[in-house]
Amino acid sequence: MKRRLSLGSRRSIPIVATCVLMGCHTAEERVTPAVLVGYYTLVSTGPEGRDMSDSLNHLLLRANGTYDLVEPTETGAASEKQGAWRIMPGTPPNVLLGQAGYPIDINNQEVRLLVDLDIGIWWVKRK
Repeated sequence: MKRRLSLGSRRSIPIVATCVLMGCHTAEERVTPAVLVGYYTLVSTGPEGRDMSDSLNHLLLRANGTYDLVEPTETGAASEKQGAWRIMPGTPPNVLLGQAGYPIDINNQEVRLLVDLDIGIWWVKRK
């Protein structure tokens, strides 16, 4: 009597688990701290079309695992935050700046840390 291999059988569980883990591993393989380290500017393509790439908006991720984030406040003064950053695995992986998480998007020309895609705001580092 021949047995069929189905997704519900005990033998298929290790096969499915291996495929899932391999898929996750290869998707996150290129996201390393070395890829993320650098100077980022804020980009906005939202309906207001505000230019946010001035010197008051910048993010620096350092190789030692610390960051420096400078953003303007409503009064126009700069607000500076410093702390530790790390990569949080997932699909997509996120970079955590303290408690704030930003999904990571990497392509051939740039690294983006997504703030709000609905209104078109993200941090960008050109390669």
